[in-house]
Amino acid sequence: MKDKIIIYLKGFLMGICDIIPGISGGTIAFITGIYAQLINAVKSFSPKLVYDIITYPIHRKSDSLKEDIKKLDLGFLVILVLGIASAFLAASRVIEFLMKEYFAYTISFFIGLILASSKTIFEHIEDHSTKNILFCILGFILGVVSSLLVPLTVTPSLGYVLLGGFCAVNAMFLPGISGAYVLLIMGLYEFMVGVLNDLRNNIDYFLIFMVGASLGAFTISRIISFLFRRNKCRTLYILLGLVIGALGTPVRRIVETTTFQVSNVLIMVFWCLLGGSLVVLLGRYKKNYERKLQAVEKE
Repeated sequence: MKDKIIIYLKGFLMGICDIIPGISGGTIAFITGIYAQLINAVKSFSPKLVYDIITYPIHRKSDSLKEDIKKLDLGFLVILVLGIASAFLAASRVIEFLMKEYFAYTISFFIGLILASSKTIFEHIEDHSTKNILFCILGFILGVVSSLLVPLTVTPSLGYVLLGGFCAVNAMFLPGISGAYVLLIMGLYEFMVGVLNDLRNNIDYFLIFMVGASLGAFTISRIISFLFRRNKCRTLYILLGLVIGALGTPVRRIVETTTFQVSNVLIMVFWCLLGGSLVVLLGRYKKNYERKLQAVEKE
């Protein structure tokens, strides 16, 4: 039961981060130790499984469907998605308020969280050769370029919202690249926040967005899984570069919207340090939990 609550809370934190432009839920998945499990769980949804589910009412091939479902990490996915969905529904108004009234302080907290999380990613890299470090530079450049993109102004159609869901979820699976920021660039961020806040009257947009998101998750999970199998160290270095380079987005937005008085700067530094401290505490908790688990298994 304790493990399920922890997974739910990790999902909730991912959901909160995915609401904020410039902050990546994928980063949270990585620093809380569930990134690889998430990628593998989503990747398990094969075309065969989808086909079996769709055609089950016609063919009634229950044995085939049961075999497919057994391969899924369904318990983990359901709890995590519940956490993410809860954050979307419960925290969207709170985050909207904090971003409007305390923008610089809120973003500073998450900048501290991201900076500390980059150390966590680095600790997972075993080979620090010059060739591998070049991939970190590549990721950094991609992150910086993404932070310089100018938001579009569009009138959302169902087809465009479908594309937005696809692109945003692709970004959400990459530590450092924010799904919310992708929506902002596409001119869909405020529209989708409005959809969440008035779901009853916008259910068609919500459902089509979720279809796009499902297709995006199905695609990106396979790409990332392939890259990890091909060369884990280089993939992690690219992700590390993305995390650091994409910080340009929240930093630029703070510079554009904040008066840099001494009191403001001190408060921003405080929230930044608090965010970093949270990551350190989560890391220590994770290590202690793993040690206890190993001790129990040995007994």
